[in-house]
Amino acid sequence: MLSSRRELGRDFARRIYGPRSLGCALSFLFVAAVALGNALTSGWIWALMLLNAFVWPSLAYRLGRASADPYVTERRSLLLDALFAGLWVGQMALNLLPSVLLLAMVSLNAVAAGGWRLVRASVVLQAVGVLAALSLTGFAIAPQTGQLQLLACLPMLVAYPLAVGGASYRLAVQLAVHKKAFKLISTLDGMTSLLHHAAWMERLRETFQACRAGQQAAILALLDIDDFKVINDSHGHLVGDAIIARLANLLRAGLGPWAVPGRYGGDEFCVILFDVSVTQAYEQLNDIRKRFSEWTDGAPSAAQASLSIGLVPYSRKYSCERDWLQAADEALYRAKNSGKNRLWLQELPVG
Repeated sequence: MLSSRRELGRDFARRIYGPRSLGCALSFLFVAAVALGNALTSGWIWALMLLNAFVWPSLAYRLGRASADPYVTERRSLLLDALFAGLWVGQMALNLLPSVLLLAMVSLNAVAAGGWRLVRASVVLQAVGVLAALSLTGFAIAPQTGQLQLLACLPMLVAYPLAVGGASYRLAVQLAVHKKAFKLISTLDGMTSLLHHAAWMERLRETFQACRAGQQAAILALLDIDDFKVINDSHGHLVGDAIIARLANLLRAGLGPWAVPGRYGGDEFCVILFDVSVTQAYEQLNDIRKRFSEWTDGAPSAAQASLSIGLVPYSRKYSCERDWLQAADEALYRAKNSGKNRLWLQELPVG
């Protein structure tokens, strides 16, 4: 769990690195323009400006990547961003447009990375930085923004929102893909990767309604591994699991893309076949039955299993999907009672 958190934290640091690098570089333009407008010549101030603009982003990224908890380290770096921004705003004597733009940028980063809680801490540090820098200049304030300073702000006004928007869009696409994958995984049986009972029943309901409306033709099948409990008791659950996995693989590979196999429960499986004739469905499932009974790979010969199948086409005589499923269950029962290792086709509802 710790390694997983660390990897997530490293990914978080990587996502912050790009916007921080761009923001620091663009901020340098208007902070430098204000410094030139104020005839600032102090060498150490210019050195700090260059370090903050072009060294700090890479340093913060390296610290985050090397940390035992990159997420916590990166949040601290974001708070340092806020402190640095406050210091530069005070150094600019509250020059209006550059100051607002710089503070807005770091606040945007904070809310994107940690929500309003991080923003509140960021604002406090911005204020500390502003007051600290103003105290060094005797609280001299010059809010007027000159033309050079205005022009120097334009790259930040245009490029930074586009960069942040692009990063947000890419993250939203990733989240949508992950959400879709998680939704798919939540419908699958853990052992077989086929639809689990509830997901398959929902698909059966949808199929029945489509058949009822004349939009689709479908055939329903229930499959049961013969004497599966005896196999488990005699050879152990690992052999039983291998046999279940074998059947799942056969259903995936042998029915084509227009079939919906699922695990009904335990050693019982279920299949909906679309747009195939009764003859084609019979041949496909009978082939699976034969191949399943002939399988020996990975299991002792005494553990070979057979398969009974009940096959029922859709009929308008079924009032609901439960009636259709009941007919398939009755067909499966007949296959079992007729000697097992059989496929029983029941074309019309009983009675």
